[in-house]
Amino acid sequence: MNSEPETLPAEIADLPLIRIASDLSLMAWEQMLAWRPLLGASLDARIVDTKTSPNDLVTRADAQIEALVRGYLSQVRPHDLMVGEEDSPALDPVEFFSAEFLGRLCGFDPETGGLADLSDGGATLEWHVDPIDGTVNYVRGIEYHAFSVGVCEAAASTASSDGASPDGRSVDSGAGLGLGPWRIGFVASPGLNATWLAAAGHGAYRVEGRLSDHSAAGIRARRLRGTPAGLSGRLLATGFAYTGNSRGPQLAKLENLMSGYDDLRRCGAASIDLCMVAEGRVNGYAERGLGIYDYAGGAVIVEEAGLQVSRGGTGGPIAAADTREEVERLVAAI
Repeated sequence: MNSEPETLPAEIADLPLIRIASDLSLMAWEQMLAWRPLLGASLDARIVDTKTSPNDLVTRADAQIEALVRGYLSQVRPHDLMVGEEDSPALDPVEFFSAEFLGRLCGFDPETGGLADLSDGGATLEWHVDPIDGTVNYVRGIEYHAFSVGVCEAAASTASSDGASPDGRSVDSGAGLGLGPWRIGFVASPGLNATWLAAAGHGAYRVEGRLSDHSAAGIRARRLRGTPAGLSGRLLATGFAYTGNSRGPQLAKLENLMSGYDDLRRCGAASIDLCMVAEGRVNGYAERGLGIYDYAGGAVIVEEAGLQVSRGGTGGPIAAADTREEVERLVAAI
């Protein structure tokens, strides 16, 4: 894999959407670190609950991070739509965090003591947010967990009356479904001490640590371009359902799915699986049954690394690989 050090281009680092996503990831990173010691090995029911099965976990950290993200976006991008996993009500970051921490946020205005409205008057955007992708890993102290956000333009229709954005602009029934052009992807992992980011037309990069911990000038980063030519072996990343009724059919398809691959990797966080495709650590990825927020950020990063992605909406097949033909084969097999 190419390890040549590069610098994150200013046209990405200075993008308002990237700066906002960096703020969101900083809040998430901070709270993941704060909550982790409280979880413990006992999986205390006061802090940890289950979703569809005992291993499909949701924590108070998930809900709190999503609430902070929603509270931030409601002030910084008030006309946009946020789609989250936990449907948590907004929590104002200004009331939650210390003045020292708020001073590290790009969206914080020290003169007013509040968050600035950074709306640009352009298209209404959708922010697809997974506060902690890989919650089971997070709870159990496994490093493969991350905050993930993907941003796309909202599907809009002047003729539709199915819904409206907060400023009254008409939004059709496709709102929240990730149907518009994707603008940025951002994945930040405290466990791996890494941040992956991409912007449409500007490529994909990995930064060690938090983006906000680096000076604005000359941020060290590595450009992502997928698997380099000549690397031996082929690895496929995937995931499995938590419930047996869904897992059985998935396992039955596994032999066909792995055709052309030498081995399988399953790290338990779709966003990180996709970033590994972009980095070339694995050659392909396929999974079914995800929410858009699970793969939104990682899919943009894969595309901007020069690879191919097929998005399956909510619950459908998502696949990524180096060629369109292989993506289509993975979609058919999964």
